[in-house]
Amino acid sequence: MVNKKISKMLGPVLGIMGFMLTIGVLEIPVSANDNVQANSVYCEGANFTDCKYYSININKTVVQNGFKVTLDKVTATKHKLKVIVKVESEKPFDKEKYENSIVQVTFGENCCNGGGKSSEYINDNTLLITIDEDSDEEEYPEKGELRVDVVFPTYKVNVGIDANVDFSESFKNTMEKEVSAKIPEFDFTLNKLQSDIWGTRIVYSGYRRDYSERENDPAESRYSSMILKIGDRMYKTRAAGSHSSGNGGNDRLITGIYEAEAATYERIKDAKDISIIPVVCDMSSDEANKIYEDNQKNGYNEKRNVNKETTNNVNYIKVFKFSDGSKGEIYNIERNDNTVKVYCKGNSEKESLLMASNMFAYYNIGEDKLGYNNIYDSSRHMSFYKDSSDDLGYVVELNNVEKDKVLEIDFESMISKIDRYKIGDAIQVSR
Repeated sequence: MVNKKISKMLGPVLGIMGFMLTIGVLEIPVSANDNVQANSVYCEGANFTDCKYYSININKTVVQNGFKVTLDKVTATKHKLKVIVKVESEKPFDKEKYENSIVQVTFGENCCNGGGKSSEYINDNTLLITIDEDSDEEEYPEKGELRVDVVFPTYKVNVGIDANVDFSESFKNTMEKEVSAKIPEFDFTLNKLQSDIWGTRIVYSGYRRDYSERENDPAESRYSSMILKIGDRMYKTRAAGSHSSGNGGNDRLITGIYEAEAATYERIKDAKDISIIPVVCDMSSDEANKIYEDNQKNGYNEKRNVNKETTNNVNYIKVFKFSDGSKGEIYNIERNDNTVKVYCKGNSEKESLLMASNMFAYYNIGEDKLGYNNIYDSSRHMSFYKDSSDDLGYVVELNNVEKDKVLEIDFESMISKIDRYKIGDAIQVSR
């Protein structure tokens, strides 16, 4: 047992990768220092065979003041770290008191760029905490000692758990490719392609403009995106953060990341034809917000819900209207076990590609049960490709769909403003 305050414990860690959330009252910690070498590989989403998440089962527990804190599973690649902590209470959680808490992970040296934390109450007495860490420029070690510190000041709980970890299995499934390609629509340069068990990351660099220029820059629009094409299959990427260097002003170099979680190492490792398709929307945030407000006032969603059709336990709107008077459509839906295929097209390649890349899904479980239970993780499980039997058609493939749930399919409403979008030329990354 190590008896020292967490504030003192954190001092030597300043040069080590650490992740800290809310600061609270500090108590004397209890540590579990037994070394654990976990060799088993846990694969989430087993039905989604191309996307494997290798988790080391730690299962180390410390009990203190009526709380059982377990370091459950950890997963890492060269640039990402995920830690799952389970907290079980003898009495139901007071969710407001939980907010004043600390959860910290330490692993590796000099590679801390920050991450995020999510929490989910499995039931009234069980809390699952997931910590996601990213290290953009430097790499996590393949093996070593990992530590998790958990503090609930209100409940006088302060525990630390150490474990030796070996991520050799997940590190094997990693690919990095240096690239140098200009994307004129976004005014930046592609520098690197990183692919692992969590997807593919596109690392780019460019110069940050001042706020007034960025506000009206199409590349800064939240509706602009990049499509990653690997062979015949495509994945929509999402902006996954950026950081800048320099002394401020307009000449700061920024390095950022776009990420396609569904494009895992297994799907990209043998690919010989990789390209990126820029999609640019010139709509400002103010314009977009005004459109959403008007849609809400005019009952846009309610009107669309009335017109929904159902096929194979999938609810959808068959016709999608564009502002220029043209119409797109969903013309077929297939559902087989855990896979749903949605066939869609517009009157042009531009309309068809926008529909396929801006489709989203969620589970219909009733208005009174909305929350985590109705989420379908499209960023991790959705891809799309051309329909070989229709020149304008696309097939959007949703994997890892729960069999017994009704699925709702819809499109990002903003793409109806078809004249505000531009599809750029494909940028070849490798051939």
